[in-house]
Amino acid sequence: MTSALLVTPVVDATTALGKPAQAAAALVDPATPANARPQAASTARTLVFSDEFNGTTINTAKWTKRDWARTGTVAPDTWRYDPANVLTDGRGALAIEVRNPATNRYTGGLIDSNGKFDYTYGTLEARVHTPVRTNGHLAAVWLLPTGGLAPGGRTDGTARDGAEMDIVETNYQTDRYTVTLHWDGFGPPAHQGSGTIANAPGLHSTWYHTFGLNWTPTKLEFTYDGVIVRTVTDPKLISQVKEYPLLSHEILDAWADGSIRDTVFDWHSTMYVDYIRIWQ
Repeated sequence: MTSALLVTPVVDATTALGKPAQAAAALVDPATPANARPQAASTARTLVFSDEFNGTTINTAKWTKRDWARTGTVAPDTWRYDPANVLTDGRGALAIEVRNPATNRYTGGLIDSNGKFDYTYGTLEARVHTPVRTNGHLAAVWLLPTGGLAPGGRTDGTARDGAEMDIVETNYQTDRYTVTLHWDGFGPPAHQGSGTIANAPGLHSTWYHTFGLNWTPTKLEFTYDGVIVRTVTDPKLISQVKEYPLLSHEILDAWADGSIRDTVFDWHSTMYVDYIRIWQ
């Protein structure tokens, strides 16, 4: 997503597990089945964070709705993350909408666990309904390092000190999506990236799909419905620091067939998240 998001220190999952059971349990949704395991092959066994989104409101002990202006559109278009676009659907899912409230104005939505939960290594899986007509907008599940992409204002030429890990960005109207890493800042001169396109059978014809990341000190495995779609083993590209999850519905002219205002922007589309779970 390559956006300059604010970061603050957090209590990580490992620390939380060492606290009284009540504190650790706050990170795991009691509605998550006790026998829940990753769909993809994984050695991670302990559930450290989950949300089934069964409530009538977003759990603010885990998530923050962001209200931030964004860049990246072509003038006079503007867009922002609007907290009003993030809600639960009343049927057990997070719903993140996009809107076109005025001419050349567009809004999406984002929640993240920054300041509330982060972790290093483990298996993340999110069961997501992606918008069907992704023209000018996309659904995204991603991670950002708690210390930022350039901790201390320094870059080292690698992702080891923190990477944006885009597990899924559904910026195609066909059944495929991008899986991308970004490191060393959000822009020139130091920013670097590495991306690939994952084939995703049934992405738009079947309501829900599971997107995941198996993250170890030596390997990243990105998965779609339990199948590995990208593997990273280059040690320079694997983050070794704490990161936190984000769920968002994004807008950008670059993701439209032409600019947003010159195309059919489907502002009725909604991203739904049935659950997100993280094991270590």
